[in-house]
Amino acid sequence: MKSNDSGMRVNGSRLLEDLEKMKEKTETPGKGVTRFSYGAMDREARDYLRECAEAIGLFVKTDPVGNLFFGFPEDKDKPVILAGSHIDTVQNGGWLDGIYGTLSVLEALRRIREEKAECGKTIQLVVFAEEEGSNFGSTLTGSKFLTGKYGTKDLDSLKNQEGVSLGEILAKEGYSPYDSVMLLDWRRIQGMLELHIEQGPILESHGVGLGIVDRIYGMKVNEFTLTGVGNHAGASPMKGRQDALAAAAAGILEVERCGRELGEEEGVATVGRIQVLPNGSNVIPGQATFTVEVRSANEESIHAIMEEILLRMEEICNKRNIRCHYREVAFSKPDSMNPRMVALLEKTATRMGEPYLIMNSGAVHDACMLAPFVPTGMIFVPSIGGRSHVPQEDTRPEDLIRGADYLLAALLQLADCK
Repeated sequence: MKSNDSGMRVNGSRLLEDLEKMKEKTETPGKGVTRFSYGAMDREARDYLRECAEAIGLFVKTDPVGNLFFGFPEDKDKPVILAGSHIDTVQNGGWLDGIYGTLSVLEALRRIREEKAECGKTIQLVVFAEEEGSNFGSTLTGSKFLTGKYGTKDLDSLKNQEGVSLGEILAKEGYSPYDSVMLLDWRRIQGMLELHIEQGPILESHGVGLGIVDRIYGMKVNEFTLTGVGNHAGASPMKGRQDALAAAAAGILEVERCGRELGEEEGVATVGRIQVLPNGSNVIPGQATFTVEVRSANEESIHAIMEEILLRMEEICNKRNIRCHYREVAFSKPDSMNPRMVALLEKTATRMGEPYLIMNSGAVHDACMLAPFVPTGMIFVPSIGGRSHVPQEDTRPEDLIRGADYLLAALLQLADCK
């Protein structure tokens, strides 16, 4: 068997072929990848992963909220190194977000099996459910259940846009009833790695092929509902109107200003979704509902920006005689990656002769949920043009293969493979 130091590598063409096959599992062919958790394309993707895993003799386990685990059945008593990502996407999203890290770990397990590597610890692929929050507006759902941040009550409180709860969807899809047994055994798990496309421009702008994350931004999401008075668009004078959409438009501009004024070059504020009722061209909108998302590497900054947004939103609504209601949808704290894990990744890159960059992640990832419980590391590869969550999302094939090779080398180190 080739040792880690002598250069075990992934089968690059096989990895790229897997990615191309997953690219086709979308609800929106030709318009980006749309693959929501618990939907038809999610089921197809899961079936494909199972087939690949079973072909090399891996066990497959699904927990009550849809998190998937793959591993070597003969290693059931060994300490565990987790590695993985997610397979769900945003609406009309990219073809690499999440699935790249998932398939790279699968390819690493294939190579370990093919080379008959002997490892002191076992490597397990974990596929986190509902990472994007596209169904329920709450990101990192699967990893929040695994770490105990979410529990039984959240099965009812998390609802999609049609008002259907997560618990109802899980029951309909035939998942096992939820219980606390699904929580991970942290005594056995000794490390976690996640490989991901950067989703930003930093690596490409520096001409570097690998990023080692040392901190992941935190995020807070509030949903605002502004209620005015709907009326006929032609018969209602401009004076005295209580236009919910006009108030929302003024508020959305203030969200942008707060991000620019208070973000201190790292904090960001975004309105990404808006719904208008009754949404007719000849009706004054009576209600507007929209999300406000604030991210930063500093938790105090997240709260300060959101508090200022709340104040400005209330001021706008008071002036326009509009009722304002808001609720918190999701919150995750900023998290640092484990210093020893960062050091191991640096040594691995140096040994491989690969230039790298130590960097923050503006996007949240499941790794940040596991970081307080287990030594966690995160690896980035460049995104062309810094684009992500859009159909134009892409990464050069050589960078995809480089990242997977690097992940394999790090996993072999972590698992004490010979």
